[in-house]
Amino acid sequence: MFPARLIARSLASFLLLGLVTLWPLRPVALAQRAAPEAPPAQWTRISDFDTQHLALDLRFDWPTETVHGTARLTFKPIRSDFRRLTLDAGQPMTVLEVTTESGAKLDFQHDKAAEKLTLSLDRSYGRSDTVTLVIAYRAHSTPPAGGLFGVFGTGLTFLRPTSTASKGRYQIWSQGETEYNRNWFPCFDFPSDKFTSEVRATVETPYTVISNGRLVSDTDNGDGTHTVHWRMEQPHASYLLSIAIGQYRVIAGEHDGIPVQSYVYPDRYADAQRAFANLPRMMAFLSTGTGIRYPYAKYAQTMIAEFGGGMENITTTHLADNLLPRAHERLDDIEALQAHELAHQWFGNLVTCRDWSEIWLSEGFATYFEALYMGERFGTARLRTILAAHHATYHQAWNEGQRRPIVTRQFAHPDQLFDAYAYSRGALVLDMLRFVVGDEAWREGIRHYLQRHQFQNVETGDFRRAMEEASGMGLDWFFDQWVYRMGHPVFEVTHRYDADRQQLVVKVRQVQQPEAASRHVQTEYFRTPVEVEIVSAQGRRQSVRWFVEARAEQEFSLPLDAAPQTVRFDPQHRLIREVIGETTPTGPLRETAGAGWWACQHRHPHPPQTGLSARPVTHRRCNPLLSRVVFPHRHSQHCEDEGHERTDFTR
Repeated sequence: MFPARLIARSLASFLLLGLVTLWPLRPVALAQRAAPEAPPAQWTRISDFDTQHLALDLRFDWPTETVHGTARLTFKPIRSDFRRLTLDAGQPMTVLEVTTESGAKLDFQHDKAAEKLTLSLDRSYGRSDTVTLVIAYRAHSTPPAGGLFGVFGTGLTFLRPTSTASKGRYQIWSQGETEYNRNWFPCFDFPSDKFTSEVRATVETPYTVISNGRLVSDTDNGDGTHTVHWRMEQPHASYLLSIAIGQYRVIAGEHDGIPVQSYVYPDRYADAQRAFANLPRMMAFLSTGTGIRYPYAKYAQTMIAEFGGGMENITTTHLADNLLPRAHERLDDIEALQAHELAHQWFGNLVTCRDWSEIWLSEGFATYFEALYMGERFGTARLRTILAAHHATYHQAWNEGQRRPIVTRQFAHPDQLFDAYAYSRGALVLDMLRFVVGDEAWREGIRHYLQRHQFQNVETGDFRRAMEEASGMGLDWFFDQWVYRMGHPVFEVTHRYDADRQQLVVKVRQVQQPEAASRHVQTEYFRTPVEVEIVSAQGRRQSVRWFVEARAEQEFSLPLDAAPQTVRFDPQHRLIREVIGETTPTGPLRETAGAGWWACQHRHPHPPQTGLSARPVTHRRCNPLLSRVVFPHRHSQHCEDEGHERTDFTR
């Protein structure tokens, strides 16, 4: 969803780190923990029709918090003898009438409990037919659900000033991800169906309407209302259709001829100008970094109230107004949030996961490209600090018993997948893959993946094939162990210097233990390239790249004319891993985090059968900035050598 969308995961740690976007939790998924019984597998929903176009005509009743709508749905059957159409239509909706395009009335049944609208067609249709139906309906506002980090919408939200909130604003906004747009318009509400759309909304004259795509017209009706018409000309999933209505002032910019707009409160205009000034720069960075020019008619972001972060509706992101910094506050978090949501226009919107089990193709990619942008904006040290925070978030989730593969079909509700695996582990897997294939192949693979599958649905296999073609490498082993299986390696690394043979010998043992009670498939031993840095007694550095095979123990050797001062295993922390070191001839192991990264993360290395650790790891006790192992020397010298920023992770 977003780095602050409606998510359930252990990313609350980012609030402590203060390094990346604030990402609140979806209330429905606050406790993604190992269950006594596995939930049933969730398979891709396949419909027997293909939506071509959806046109909504909307009017709004503020006192009753109701939208009165007409949906013109154009579709093609994908089988012969097609006589019945079933759509998703939520409980807040009342269907009034269904007709053909010519006006003939059709029979229908709306099962609100099942959220299904079944329409009986006027005749049998075949695969070559294109059918348009007109559905008249009304839908009530769905009150946002409360949560630790704010409130979230599940469909259409009306906001009005009240006696207890005198500074409140009149607003209407939608939230569709994961499957909540069915609460305010009928559709096939699943990401596997993509269609073009348009929205006509009639509102009182003072209010602005922002929706998807390009602005077609804004017509004064002469009665104190105006009708705004937006058209989205590229296909998209149902959850990405959106609307926002309120009183706004626009900050207008452009990049490469593409309008870049921010709809902001008039009384926060100066703050918003400062906070949103780099939006065109982000678009330039992402266009270059993906190799694909921004693919839509415009990009807008709109401030909304009582919302939980950001949501990447296609061409028009929603941003929580309480995240807009004041003049004296830092811009880091709001820049990260904007970069994340903008990255979704490529990852999630241009290419969209075929079903929710593949949501890392949206969230992991947006999280990683957000980090890349922040690294470009503030320097390499910032990038490495952010990635270290994602390592910490993933390990915290692991230690708290939240353990699963990135791609799994075992979940009760798709909201539960928006966790540390979709975001943090997903981003780290992308960073590892870049380490494996190299920067050039990585860039070509990303471009190839997006270009080949633009405006389509994707699965992890599509991305793997693009990377294999770009790199000339077989990568099935990589995706199997890091994406489809659960776990990470725990390396026990020791070294000795053989003076007689003038060789450094490094022994790597994999000591991770499978979790017998887990319902998920696990990797027993991992295979991966790894970088090892050797610092000589004279201070000279050299790096070697070895390949760790999928076995319990492996030994590497390197010719050296003298015993090394330091040996660093995976010094840039490119791997998702834990490292254990033992006493060596040159002294005891030290952790670069000083007071106990290893002790912190390994307080419960083997959780009990429940899958839950006895005590959660907290950043107040563990500084995860430098989760790497050093054989010895001085911690302070290492930090200077590596160029890391010092960061206080507790606020």
